[in-house]
Amino acid sequence: MATEPQFPIDDALLGKYLAGEASDTEADQVRRWLTDPTNQREFDRFARLWQAAARRPLDDGIDTDAAWQRVWSQMQRPAADVPTPGFVKPLTQPPARTWLGRYGRVAAVVLLGGFGLLLWRVVQPGTSPQPLAMLSATTTTATRQLSLPDGSRITLNRNSQLTYPTTFADSSRDVTLTGEAFFDVAHDAKHPFRVRAGQTIVRVLGTSFGVRVVGDSVRVAVRSGRVRVGAPREVVVLEANQQVTYLAKGDTLRRVRPLDKNNLAYLTGRLTFANEPLAEVVQALRDTYGADIRLSTVGLRRCRLSAEFDHEPLDAVLPVVAETLSLRLRRDGTAWVLVGEGCE
Repeated sequence: MATEPQFPIDDALLGKYLAGEASDTEADQVRRWLTDPTNQREFDRFARLWQAAARRPLDDGIDTDAAWQRVWSQMQRPAADVPTPGFVKPLTQPPARTWLGRYGRVAAVVLLGGFGLLLWRVVQPGTSPQPLAMLSATTTTATRQLSLPDGSRITLNRNSQLTYPTTFADSSRDVTLTGEAFFDVAHDAKHPFRVRAGQTIVRVLGTSFGVRVVGDSVRVAVRSGRVRVGAPREVVVLEANQQVTYLAKGDTLRRVRPLDKNNLAYLTGRLTFANEPLAEVVQALRDTYGADIRLSTVGLRRCRLSAEFDHEPLDAVLPVVAETLSLRLRRDGTAWVLVGEGCE
């Protein structure tokens, strides 16, 4: 008879770690545990389950830690001791024990640890809360200011969408972002604020930060306070004036970097370039103005620009860039094109 793989760390702790809800001490414990190759392989399987469950909507108000404890205690009790609700027809044969093995418990942690309610609804169908009424704010060509039910203020950048409940749940304040937004979160120590962005969960109590989701990458930039960024296999804590980028390809969080304030230019209106490569300047302008800006030759990417702009429209910024670098500016349909020979 096959034995269950050795896994001497608590499943619920792994769920907290992947959700970005583990304390610094708990996260260190997991990282030390992962130095063993066998543990890393088990964790990889766990993470794949987590990623699958991450495609489900955020939980709608369950105290996930307490719910997990209740579910786990019932799973551990002998079958004869588990009460059967009157409206559930008992099985004529006991279910296969393998579901309650290692990966059944992992699935339980994943589903209850931050994303879904499926297992809790099966075990305790009579106590499931009703789904929260949801709102969706969408932008196209302009930014938009939002006020959430808890008093948090959001600036939604162009071509973005934020989904949030009309009233937050009792245990946490959960929203889902596609695109880019800046969050000024009202402090509430008892109700963490969580942003679901791609495959990451950004968790805070009260702070200000920006999140940008583009394709399979997520960038988090913190202006004040502390933010915990949880990816499927890694968690980092950002301090004020720090940023990090998650890449789904390779499932990695790039190293923490100092905050590039140009990342928040759509909010502040200020752009500052200090001997920056033109390729990075153009990308910052694209992100800020939502415009199609191109370089006529690859060699132009190496040109460098030093300039500052304060609440300037794009049709005033681009001529300055062109003149400073002795380039020409032309239109190609809706696109702007900087034309020149390139730089050494």
